Amino acid sequence: MSKRLIISLLMPIMLTTMLFGCAPKTASDYFTESEIATALSRQKSETAKGTVIAIGGGFDQGDRFEIIRDLSIRYSGKDTPRMLYIPSGHKDELDEVEPIIDSYKKAGCETDILLVSQSTTEQCAEKIAWADVIYETGGNLKFLTENWLSKGVYAMMHQAFAEGKVLLGVSTGAMCWADQGYDSAGEPVFRIVTDFPFLGTEAAYEFYSATGLLHFCLCPHFDNISWRQYASKAKKADFPSLCIENGAAVVFRNGSYEVVLDKPSRKVYLYYPAKGIIKYDVTEDTELLSITHYLNQ
Repeated sequence: MSKRLIISLLMPIMLTTMLFGCAPKTASDYFTESEIATALSRQKSETAKGTVIAIGGGFDQGDRFEIIRDLSIRYSGKDTPRMLYIPSGHKDELDEVEPIIDSYKKAGCETDILLVSQSTTEQCAEKIAWADVIYETGGNLKFLTENWLSKGVYAMMHQAFAEGKVLLGVSTGAMCWADQGYDSAGEPVFRIVTDFPFLGTEAAYEFYSATGLLHFCLCPHFDNISWRQYASKAKKADFPSLCIENGAAVVFRNGSYEVVLDKPSRKVYLYYPAKGIIKYDVTEDTELLSITHYLNQ
């Protein structure tokens, strides 16, 4: 092969690398044809199920939540769906005024509250069956998992998803829909914290198994200094990780993923070391999320 021919073949790649830092990647760069075919086959069988909206953070503040609220209403298929508010992440403690509840009421929705730790299994099942949209708060994933397991709520959420309901939440309320979450709910330790001087004693980060509707370990608030340290674990893990910044939300619906942002600068990243995927920005290209999801089903 002549030197001129080699240069002509490599030129597009060289130009792309110069302009963008690296050649654009596709699913075939990481997965075999057989793996992609398997993922697509599994994806096809789930197109009639519900919706999960996992919010990295931020959208629950002020008017920005209306973006998510309106999306959940639209995906419920009803003009004024019934919304169930579950504050398990808040250890079933209610604030004086719950802005999320008020926002749905403002949209004309009927609302109710489920305190899992204070309810029987039958009461949990009745309220979850009643709802069209189910919102879980942020807070403490350890408290949530312990109480949801004791009342059989995981199975109820799988049934709710199978029936086409919309399941959403922020932080802990996002992690609870995944295979597992990485949350600061352990015993106090000296570690990196959010505020200056960025070192202090706070609850340790630990892994908690969750509902398993999204086949990732989910880490919210990924632009926050104390949560960003999860990257070192994600790069070595034997499972895929989905890391969502504040102001970003990941939507799983009809077998596919999409990303919703409150401003263009927000990011969502995928880590999947077993497939050579290290901090891949999937904000505008969610194909890898869908394939990874179904290969880990």
